[in-house]
Amino acid sequence: MKRIIAIYIFVFTIIFTFQLTAQQIDIKRSNNKVSLNGTPFYIHVVRKGETLYAISKAYNVPVDSIKKDNLHVDDALKVNQFVKIRIIKKPDSSQEFVYHNVTKGDTPYNLSIKYSVSITDIYKYNPDAKLGIKLGEVLKIPVIIEYPHDQPNKIQKIEPKSDDFIIYKVQKKETIFGIAAKHGVTEEKIKELNPELNSRPLQKGEEIRIPFLKDEISTNSDYYYHKVLKQETIYGICKLYNIKEKKLYKINDDLKKRMLQVGELIRIPKNEFSDSIFSQKSSDYANEKKIKYDADVILKDSLLIQSCPIKQIDTITTYKVAFFLPFYLNINDTLGKYIDKLVRDEDGVEILETTLRTGRIKDKVYIKSKIFIEFYQGALLALQNLKEKGVSLEIRIFDTQDDTIHIKQILRGQDLSNFDLFIGPVYGDILHVVGNYALKNQINIVSPLSMKNDFINHNSYAFQVSPPLEVQMQHASDFLNNFDTKNYIVIHDGNNLNQQYISQFKQQLYAQMNEDNYNQIRYNEVFYFDARDSVLKSVFSPGMQNIVIVPSSDQAFVTDVIGKLNGYSFEYDITIFGQPRWLRFENIELNNFHNTNTHIFSNSYIDYSNPSVIEFVERYRLNFKDEPDKFAFQGYDITKYFCLALNKYGHNFRNCIHLNKVELLQTNFNFVPFTDGGGYQNTAIYLLEFTKDYKLRKVAQFPN
Repeated sequence: MKRIIAIYIFVFTIIFTFQLTAQQIDIKRSNNKVSLNGTPFYIHVVRKGETLYAISKAYNVPVDSIKKDNLHVDDALKVNQFVKIRIIKKPDSSQEFVYHNVTKGDTPYNLSIKYSVSITDIYKYNPDAKLGIKLGEVLKIPVIIEYPHDQPNKIQKIEPKSDDFIIYKVQKKETIFGIAAKHGVTEEKIKELNPELNSRPLQKGEEIRIPFLKDEISTNSDYYYHKVLKQETIYGICKLYNIKEKKLYKINDDLKKRMLQVGELIRIPKNEFSDSIFSQKSSDYANEKKIKYDADVILKDSLLIQSCPIKQIDTITTYKVAFFLPFYLNINDTLGKYIDKLVRDEDGVEILETTLRTGRIKDKVYIKSKIFIEFYQGALLALQNLKEKGVSLEIRIFDTQDDTIHIKQILRGQDLSNFDLFIGPVYGDILHVVGNYALKNQINIVSPLSMKNDFINHNSYAFQVSPPLEVQMQHASDFLNNFDTKNYIVIHDGNNLNQQYISQFKQQLYAQMNEDNYNQIRYNEVFYFDARDSVLKSVFSPGMQNIVIVPSSDQAFVTDVIGKLNGYSFEYDITIFGQPRWLRFENIELNNFHNTNTHIFSNSYIDYSNPSVIEFVERYRLNFKDEPDKFAFQGYDITKYFCLALNKYGHNFRNCIHLNKVELLQTNFNFVPFTDGGGYQNTAIYLLEFTKDYKLRKVAQFPN
């Protein structure tokens, strides 16, 4: 008996000691959070001495839960092994969701209206939606419900008081926004009469007060009120009353944020056309002022479908477009170069006189002028093409000189408030100056080159053509997870911006993982400098694909690294992923790109077998006695795309930009709203590969 007791004591002591040791291990919790199939996890990397029990205690998650989420994990953990730790959140009683299956015609903008949520919230719970939504995709839509504590679900009954308001019964799926639009009032006025709606959503069957507008309609002497009929559009109404769209939006300010709603009342300025129309329908209009609201009217679909009318073929409207580009005419003039003035051709289009007269002008001008002259020469060919299609445009050209003082003088000295589209500027400070002017005057503005999204953050009239790095990261992680076995190697120079890129890339990469490939991955980061060649080589693995990510745009650093990797490419299977700017580096031998199977994301790809490309090249040679580069193609594509959108849908074409499908030469556009109240960001991009047989081919196009 004593022997048995002694054995129990010994076993208990071992178990207790083991658990005590496990509890004493200092587990460093990971801050790397990812979402796998909609479920949030920490990614924990096992360090020496760590046990499953100790990890479970550190994260306050049961061991069984960790094993269930990591099918490859057992009690014997390995150093550097990845372990998913489920993030357990406390239930939030105020947050509920509905799940929307994407159908044809859905956009984040439409869905934000349909469900009375912000675009920012849709992106928050569906991060990939920023890159575009796909048919059949299921989106998680937040519904915030905060009922009063004393009467959490009670539907209020209201006694009618017809002198100030009418009573309306809420139908299924209706929103405050939709009801306000239908009755020609603002959301704020409805909430003033129904203060409980400030803290909770509408409920089917409840009765709410709607302000009665009969006095406003009958006493206002400046406007008539038009009741919107089925299938009516902004364009059609403006044509009917002979007013400009910009004027209609100015006096109906809420229409800037939404589309027309059948049955709503909109203001029409009094002029000879509206006087004539309303006098002919005086009896109808008198009845219009005495509208009787039916409390049981059913709003069949509160989704405000965007009205994108295509103009009639026989309708010709001349739109005004201005280009803001840094030609540096002042410097060229000082240097005695040949490009020294802007003149108008027979069609009224401003041109650089010497560009067309001398040919090969880029060999004779200030070096910084070259790419913008090429951009504009491409734009000129687009304008010529548009003219042949019957598009009527008035074009102005402004040399920004890369000088904010100069551009401010231009904006003060000339009235550009009635323009429809600005293309450019291209540089940060000047881009913001002109962007603010465009926002103030409701002018669409396109940033042709900048990858920084601060320009579109609060400007609903702004478009960013070049996809930013975060878009590239998302597409890169999607593409890389198609590989079976991989050794990821990130090589960086310690730059803070690159460190941020690496952190975001890791998050995107791990978010795409599943149980099948999770235990196959190897991941290394190398802080590279000249003296650590041996350290760099040590992270490569023979017999497997080594995927190298170099998040740097520094030409000297990239040239050095690519040179080293080119040497390793004869010993290891290497695939490099780099930055778009690498395509402009002049001191990297193309052989190095091909030997290392370099992949680069780019917003441009030119297929020289395309008949349209062949035609453009021939016209460019004929007009400018030179070969077009990517900037000439870009000038053509941007000008053609946005001017056709303007001609097709009018001044407010941004609301219909998702429908604007145009055959372009090198660029692909997929514009999505960036934030609530913000502009539009292009998320379309190509993935190009330098193959070992010395070809450059397009291997992927995003969105698919």
